[in-house]
Amino acid sequence: MNFSNTYGLRKALSLLLTVLMIAAVFAGCKKETTETEPSTAPSLNLDLSDTPTTVETTVPPTTEPIVYDDDMGTVTNQITVRVIPSKDANPTGTLDAGSIVRILQQQTIAGVTWGNISEPVSGWICMDYVKMFNASSEGAVESETDPNAAESTPTQPAETDTQNTKGVVTANGLNIRDDASAAGKIVGSYSKGDVVTILETKNGWGRTSKGWIKMEYVNTTGTTGNTNTNTSTNTGSTTNTSGNGSTTVVAKGIVTASELNIRSGASTDSERVGILTYGNRVEILEKSGDWGRTSKGWISLNYVYQDGTTGSKSAKGIVTVDGLRIRSGPGTNYESVGSYNSGDRVKVLEQFTYGDTTWGCTDKGWISMSYVYVDGTDIGKTVEGTVTTDNLNIRSGPGTGYDSVGTLNTDEVIQVLYQLQVGDTTWGCTSKGWVSLKYVELSE
Repeated sequence: MNFSNTYGLRKALSLLLTVLMIAAVFAGCKKETTETEPSTAPSLNLDLSDTPTTVETTVPPTTEPIVYDDDMGTVTNQITVRVIPSKDANPTGTLDAGSIVRILQQQTIAGVTWGNISEPVSGWICMDYVKMFNASSEGAVESETDPNAAESTPTQPAETDTQNTKGVVTANGLNIRDDASAAGKIVGSYSKGDVVTILETKNGWGRTSKGWIKMEYVNTTGTTGNTNTNTSTNTGSTTNTSGNGSTTVVAKGIVTASELNIRSGASTDSERVGILTYGNRVEILEKSGDWGRTSKGWISLNYVYQDGTTGSKSAKGIVTVDGLRIRSGPGTNYESVGSYNSGDRVKVLEQFTYGDTTWGCTDKGWISMSYVYVDGTDIGKTVEGTVTTDNLNIRSGPGTGYDSVGTLNTDEVIQVLYQLQVGDTTWGCTSKGWVSLKYVELSE
């Protein structure tokens, strides 16, 4: 065996092992130095044990978030939008469930509450299928959190037991509670401009017929006559929302403008608090010059036809059917207040057309003009006549072009309610229809 070669190999391996051990020592020293070296950044002394390892950046929204006011709501079922508040009125469009709408005003007719909207379709919708955002406590207000509260000066409630005090609500969505406390259960709400009667007061709360409301959002000062009372506002406008405080209806009318502003006072300088549209029915509680106060605020009477006044489309005519209903307003949704019979002479003071139907206002109420023959002549004296021929046609109008609705025979006696000359023929109106007077002998 060559011991010289073996010794050389061992020497080489020992040298290699020594080099590896030295390298390991230097590597360990470098790592220890890095871990104990103080950071050059200032210490924040934060506990980041619950901080996610990745940082999420917030991207600012590109559009403003939607703010839902208390006069807005969500449609719960697909519904039809109609031209006037009546289920029989012509449709103007439909809304799908989930649609967001702003209710400009509400009207309750024959037990059904309707809401007026302008977007996305203009017209009236049944409120049975709308869930308002103020249906919960988040949608109504009782304190300075009301966005409109800063625009009006709250009136200080009188700590008395004064009863039957008239007032006007000055905040939108004012909560009605079952007790005189903010802890009371919410049972409803009033809108800005609503007229209320305070039956009693207690600890800053007032009781109405519907429940308790906070008196700092009720204006009970009122005014009388044509004097406007200024209430402080941000805009400096003159307001007289409460007027004389009366809740007695002094006139009823129909809006004649496509859009009519509702204002907080009897002036175009007053704050706009709502809007009415063509055909809306209004009840006037007070008049001040050319302005009228409704339960929602003041409107210009220059754009309102008032029942019982003569308008630009007055006419005179004869009712052509028995039992023609007289209604309290221009539509079948208004209550019946009487009736006319065939041959009754009517003076139509004004006419309005909704869809395919024209309605006329008489001194007794509103009637459908589809059943009125308009001729523009006053009724004369009713005369008696005797038929001089067999099978004399009774027609639905004064002319042979009208349908025959019956016949008369010789010697039958009739009452001629009205006579009208058409061409060479004089026609007489009877309780059953029109006949040619060529075949009737009239008494003197």
